[in-house]
Amino acid sequence: MHKYAIRHGCLAGLCATTAALGAETRFSHVQTRVFDIEYAVNNDALPLDTVRMWYTLDEGRSWHPYGYDEDRQSPLRFQAPSDGLFGFYFRVTNLAGISGAVPSSSTKPQARVFVDSVEPVVQLHKVRQTSMLGRRVVQLRWTAVDSHLTTRPIEFEYRNLPKGMWISATPNPLANTGRFDWRVPIDVIGALEIRLVVRDKGAHRVVSAPQSFTVSPPRPAVGGPSSPTEAFDHNRSTGTTTRKMVSFSTQDRALELYKKALAFGEMNDPRRGIAQMREAVKLNPLLTDGFAELGRMLYGLGDLERALTAYEIALDQQPTLRKALHGSAKVYRQKKDYGSAARRLRSILRYNPKDAETWMNLGDIGIFQGDELLARECYVRAAQIDDQASDVIEQAQKRLALMAEVSRSYQQKKNP
Repeated sequence: MHKYAIRHGCLAGLCATTAALGAETRFSHVQTRVFDIEYAVNNDALPLDTVRMWYTLDEGRSWHPYGYDEDRQSPLRFQAPSDGLFGFYFRVTNLAGISGAVPSSSTKPQARVFVDSVEPVVQLHKVRQTSMLGRRVVQLRWTAVDSHLTTRPIEFEYRNLPKGMWISATPNPLANTGRFDWRVPIDVIGALEIRLVVRDKGAHRVVSAPQSFTVSPPRPAVGGPSSPTEAFDHNRSTGTTTRKMVSFSTQDRALELYKKALAFGEMNDPRRGIAQMREAVKLNPLLTDGFAELGRMLYGLGDLERALTAYEIALDQQPTLRKALHGSAKVYRQKKDYGSAARRLRSILRYNPKDAETWMNLGDIGIFQGDELLARECYVRAAQIDDQASDVIEQAQKRLALMAEVSRSYQQKKNP
């Protein structure tokens, strides 16, 4: 059995002078119409008198002579007349004879390459927010044009602004229907960007310009537009729960205060931000992101205990809220409670095992606990698990390099 592979636009093959090459059912991709085809023969077949190649665009039903390789040395440069799935057939001659017959309609390609030199043309249209049965929905509309799209070529990714990590909004790729209504996860709120990702058969990956928008906290699906909703105010110190009724107008006022608090934070005025956020969560005890942001602001001022309390309230309401899990892990780390910090980070990884930043943070915890094996494993995962997380990859690689250097220094001191 003869093997073929495409690597960096070059086709590699094996052939003998005594028989035609075996048929290949697999094919590889190139994104240019001009590429090199490498071939090899057994050493005892040298020297070669001629090397000739044919190509087909219909799986061998018809063959077209391409020409001879004048220097009879690999590679042979091929210029495709069009995009599409090409099959190739080589025939070589030497003093012993010819490796095979001229290809006919019964000849199978020895190797197959899909040529796709044109990227898809993509555009994400203006997004529109609405609601369906109480769920927040973002209506996504797009155009994607290409001759070689896959059956399900469409994906969407979103991130929190200003510099959040891109997260998939479509766990499974979508068909190119031009429309998708994204039901926003309950723990997603605030300023976001979303972008369209399109893949084709030629292994192109094209990303649209992102669209930015702001997502408000979810509203329960109850009554009419002025109907109150029920909230539960939990007192952590006494363990008691008080039932409250929060009207939509009160929720709107709380959201205004929430946005003001974030604005004060961006202006480096955390104390006024904290005051505004406390008023917001007092008005609406269900404003989960408000408690998480309050924890972040308090942590920034070094008020670890109050920060942890705010994070815990957010997690009581939404146990998978990443910002609260991540923030409380930072608090525990600062308090040198590394076991609790590790448990919070592992909670994030349970529902998102490809969170590169969390893997790196867990590696840092391993260092503080003196578990270098755990730290190394986590840093390796952080560097490899998400090729889009360039900043995290760089930091993780620096940590691995530093660990290697420390290990070498220790060995040199131990064995002078």
